Formats: sequence, C-alpha cells, structure tokens
Amino acid sequence: MKSLSKFLHKLLHHPNTLAWVFPIVMVAIMSTYNTVIRFGFSEKKLERVWLMYPVIVVFIYCLRTFVTLPITMRLHKHYPKFIKNHLSESYTVPLTVMMLNVSIMMLWLTEMYHRLYPQFLPGYLMNWVKTFFVAVPIFFLIVRPIILAIFDYLRNRFPVEPLIEKMEDTLETGHRA
Repeated sequence: MKSLSKFLHKLLHHPNTLAWVFPIVMVAIMSTYNTVIRFGFSEKKLERVWLMYPVIVVFIYCLRTFVTLPITMRLHKHYPKFIKNHLSESYTVPLTVMMLNVSIMMLWLTEMYHRLYPQFLPGYLMNWVKTFFVAVPIFFLIVRPIILAIFDYLRNRFPVEPLIEKMEDTLETGHRA
C-alpha cells in the first residue's frame, strides 16, 4: 500500500501529469459528445467509442505534442500585437491547439462517416463548428478550472516536502525507512 501511495504522490507532483489529464478528460467528453450528436444515445456506438478510448487518447496526446503544439508555438510568435496584449498565452495556446486538433479530427471523422455527410465540405464545416464551439467552453469554463482546483487541493493536502524529507533521510542513513 505504501508503494501505491508513493507512486500516486509522485504522479500528483509530476510536471507532465496535467499534460495527460487534460486530454484524457477532453477526449472522454468530446468523443462521447460527437458520437451522441451523430447517432443519438446508441449503446453499440458508445461502447465502440469507449473501447477505442485508450487509442484515441494516445492519438490525441501525440497529435497535440508532436504536431499541433509545435505549430501553435511557431504561429504564436506571429500573432498580432493586439491579441498578444489582450490575451495571455494560457488562453491563446490552448485555443489554437484545440482549433488545430478539431480541424484534423473533423477531417478524419467527416471522411469516416461519409454516408452521413455526402457532401464533404458542408459536412466538415458543420462538424467543425459543432465540435469547436462546444469544446472551447467545456475546456475553459468547466474542465480546466475543475481539474486545476482538484490538483491545487491535492497538492496542498499532500505536499512534496514530506517525500523529499524521507528521501533525504534515506540518503543520510543509507537504508530505507
């Protein structure tokens, strides 16, 4: 039990934990939302999405980390000054990443469900608008504040200092406590 506790403590304070938590939560919400708006509350379709969920999370994480985030960081250097002056990077970067991710995912989903959208461009634009204008408020008004509040609470409740003190004691004494 102590090893699980140590693992969870390290995970809580790891710098990349939030980088995984945000996509995990957003993929769950948005994949369910996209399935429901296309097929209704179909048990079979939702089961398929939830079975594919781990693959989708890894795909979105890789897409964000290796494609859309580097593109966004390069684009951010060329944003007009009035955007840079009025909006901080903590809003413009996630917004641009979401815009690019939604663009790529809607290309794929519109092509995959071409029977639902016989004309590609109107179907793509309709999917993009429905997804982007749902994802942005969900992320900025619900998911991000709740996750940050939970992590702040947990990090205050279980600070990193006790773990560091135990590690220092272990190094000083040469044996495990």
